[in-house]
Amino acid sequence: MTESPEADRKTVWLARAAFGAILGLAAFLRLWHLDQNGYGRQYYAAGVRSMMDSAHAFFYNAFDPAAFLSIDKPPVALWMQVLSARLLGFSAFSVMLTQVVLGVLSVWLIHRLVARPFGRAAALVAALCLALTPISVAVDRSNNTESALTLVLLLAAWALLRATEAASGRLLVLAMALIGVGFNVKMAAALILAPTFFLVYFLGAAGLTVGRRLVHLATSCLVMVAVSLSWMTFYDLTPVDQRPYAGSTQHNSMTELMLVHNGLSRFMPRAPQPLAGPAGLNDDGFITAADLGLPDVSAVKPQRRAAPLWDQSATGPLRLVSPFHAAQMGWWLPWAVAAVVLGAAGWRRGAALTPAQSSLLLWGGWVLSYGAVFSFASGVFHTYYLHVMGPPLGALAGIGWAALRRPREGGWRHGLSVTLLVTAAWLFYIERGTLDGGPTWHTALFALSMIGLLAAAVGTMVLSPRLRGGPVATALATTGLVASLLLPTAWALSTVLVRPNVAAPFASIGALFDRKPVDPDAEPARRAARDQFRRLVGFLKANRADERFLVAVPNATQSAPIIVHTGESVMTLGGYLGTDPILTPADLERRVKAGDVRFVVLGGPSLVALETTASERALAQWVRAQGVPVPQELWRSRAGVPLSDDPALSASPTAAQLYDLRPPPGGVPYRRAGRNPAARSEPADPFSFGF
Repeated sequence: MTESPEADRKTVWLARAAFGAILGLAAFLRLWHLDQNGYGRQYYAAGVRSMMDSAHAFFYNAFDPAAFLSIDKPPVALWMQVLSARLLGFSAFSVMLTQVVLGVLSVWLIHRLVARPFGRAAALVAALCLALTPISVAVDRSNNTESALTLVLLLAAWALLRATEAASGRLLVLAMALIGVGFNVKMAAALILAPTFFLVYFLGAAGLTVGRRLVHLATSCLVMVAVSLSWMTFYDLTPVDQRPYAGSTQHNSMTELMLVHNGLSRFMPRAPQPLAGPAGLNDDGFITAADLGLPDVSAVKPQRRAAPLWDQSATGPLRLVSPFHAAQMGWWLPWAVAAVVLGAAGWRRGAALTPAQSSLLLWGGWVLSYGAVFSFASGVFHTYYLHVMGPPLGALAGIGWAALRRPREGGWRHGLSVTLLVTAAWLFYIERGTLDGGPTWHTALFALSMIGLLAAAVGTMVLSPRLRGGPVATALATTGLVASLLLPTAWALSTVLVRPNVAAPFASIGALFDRKPVDPDAEPARRAARDQFRRLVGFLKANRADERFLVAVPNATQSAPIIVHTGESVMTLGGYLGTDPILTPADLERRVKAGDVRFVVLGGPSLVALETTASERALAQWVRAQGVPVPQELWRSRAGVPLSDDPALSASPTAAQLYDLRPPPGGVPYRRAGRNPAARSEPADPFSFGF
């Protein structure tokens, strides 16, 4: 029995209205309270401000306006943020809005990709799942590059599926070129998907001989490599004195950045991160031990200590199905598994894949590829990397739900009921560690989710065969779907209602359990940091002549806030972490004599222990030998008061000291900040600063 044209038009309009509501929900979750996240990771925001007014800095992905140092990522994602800042003016909102737009576009695109082979219902559920995926919401509210990578990969997936369906070598070239663009978003992270693309096209491009398919694949592979390496090759071929130093490298090479920092280091085990600095003053990059289920590093004041900078959970095939990681993106795993199993059941050996089967192979291969890499990444691995797994899991969830709600015979006649029961057990597994001692509302929400899933499972199991496929069955399947959405929605809201770790965002339901500050000293410490920032910048501006750099500092943790809030060039002596051998003492001496820089800060906040490398120690020794310490009462809010009341954090070299490498002759006094009107400018953003 087919629907009448009027009924079909009504269904279409209802589907469009539902899709519009899903897009609105996605935008709402990504925009609401966005101002609480400030500039996100100020390291990236500093690069955006630096690139806005200089084509040279823009092309070379410079971290500072003088193009002394580059960001340690390829440029495409940051270029998008720069364009937003150029259109709307540089602000926290314009920087963060880019990722919001990219996240909503990903929801729109996943709907289009699923709707074509699987229909409107599957597409709506897929879009809804992605809109509510907790890690997707968390990352799309930050300025990390994952949002851009995910959208570029989805665009590549669109081109691939069209290429496979039409057996088009040109569209395959487009798909692989987009993978190359993804490489210029986050290097090798984009290439993980390439083998799945090759397999989908080889098995799904009907009407082509094996040889022809291989020719198409080889050609597209060459295009992918050419696009991937284009910017990096141009960068490395540029004379080193005409471009920034390649950040986070030891030999000033983007090739090294690709192979080591953004490559092998992700798989090379690292020792636990040493205590670095006062987390209460700067949270750019800090993740509390409790967030990852790790033991506290201090029994006295754990909240004041810097926790590991990356996810140090045990590697292995079960890593991503731990409750913590599953809660980020894996809530609908039972639906996804059902989609793959049902799709595999219809595959016939030797026959070309249908468009639906090609789509299933793409989404399943996407999940397995990234899942395998992330499961065994024993080096630098951040939880927010899981953002890229949100779309394929959402797509498979929508496909699985839509397939199971249709009446089936044989062994699958109770497939929906079984999947609902498995989903209930899966949600209990994820939530079991949060139920003991949690608030009443969370217990009630969990109970409501379980009741809905179990009621729907029982209802579909006892439903008369003649009612299966009708409105009653659809209502029961929808009830089970809604019940499965309740808990992940709460997890997603944990990054909306409470300011997360803005540098390394992830969802945590515990953030909603107690929204009071953990450390009563945190806010006074932040106020002191803001005052310290104003004092330091005011002093530097008041005593600046024509130096190119306002100040030189050890690392990007300290330079980024100054660049973000003043737009001034700051020399970052050691790159992002402070360990890059950018300058020798002789290089710094030449720059001082040339009038490039006068003031240098040693010590201060850092993501890693300071002065642990030979290059760091050599520079620090030269500065201390040649420079004159500036009296602290001139540039610190309270002279002689350490940055932290914890002696372990305040001892040298952690405590900051400002040195003057070109002191005024004859005892001429320094100018006070108040004498320079420009020095009275204040930061626009009420968050942590670097000092």
